[in-house]
Amino acid sequence: MIDYTVTPMFSTPIFHTNIGAPDPITLNWIKKLDYPHEASGHDHTEDKYILDRPQMKNLKAKLKSVTDYWIHEVLGVQDDLNYNITNSWINRHRKGEMNTIHWHSNAVMSCVYYPQTPPNSGAIIWKRSHMYYNLFHDTLRPEFKDTHSNQFNTDIHVVEPVSGDLVMFPSQLEHVVPPSDSDEERYSLAFNLFPRGTFGAGTSSVTV
Repeated sequence: MIDYTVTPMFSTPIFHTNIGAPDPITLNWIKKLDYPHEASGHDHTEDKYILDRPQMKNLKAKLKSVTDYWIHEVLGVQDDLNYNITNSWINRHRKGEMNTIHWHSNAVMSCVYYPQTPPNSGAIIWKRSHMYYNLFHDTLRPEFKDTHSNQFNTDIHVVEPVSGDLVMFPSQLEHVVPPSDSDEERYSLAFNLFPRGTFGAGTSSVTV
């Protein structure tokens, strides 16, 4: 046996926690919203600033508290940079509905909270972009042993969310939600973060 160390250098972090399902009044309000069908394969609210609604005040404050912890305590971003919640919307998935592969433009960090997520209603799957060659460039793709799938050679990361889960990830990460196999509706609240403050120093300093 050889003694060795493998360092996950320049890794891409995904934050996953559970903050609990919303209170029954808030959940009932979420279910009664209008969900126009989208060509992408699921329904979501026309309101793209749903967290600004007064009915979402308490939930928004809770989400902001956790996003601040992620940004400032886990990632170590300085406290004078405020990562504000910008746009937000709620997705509804019925049986057979899905969300095609996509990423979030005009955002720095993206988040998904799951108010109601029955079993088998669809995972969230992040896929490694072919432009991100952490190990091998796509011009040469060796096959890996099934017994050696790990964070260094995998092309995907899968989370099977449950009600109350919250995931946060860099907005450029491509992700997809496969078709739901549940007879019960699945609701997910997506929102984005964008920083405000002064970045850098000297000639590279910029305030946004």
